[in-house]
Amino acid sequence: MKEIREILVAPHVTEETMKNMVNRRNDVHKYVFKVAMDASKEDIKGAIEKRFDVKVAKVNTLINRGKIKRVRMVAGKKPNWKKAYITLKAGQKIAEFEGV
Repeated sequence: MKEIREILVAPHVTEETMKNMVNRRNDVHKYVFKVAMDASKEDIKGAIEKRFDVKVAKVNTLINRGKIKRVRMVAGKKPNWKKAYITLKAGQKIAEFEGV
């Protein structure tokens, strides 16, 4: 298994992810991370559980395709990147994201 820093690139914090972070009805927390393109769901789950000492209920992943950008006459493309939606078990939360 790879090291944690090779799997988890960065947390993906936006208004939308912060709004959907907590489900008040059943006390379930969801977090979004940018992850390595070759990371599997099992790798991501293990890295989150080891790094933050929480229990993960499920992991959903998707690949965001890079946008095409132009600079004058030259067209280029941003790189593709992978995003993981982490759902924790009820009552679990990551303390580092509280108050963000």
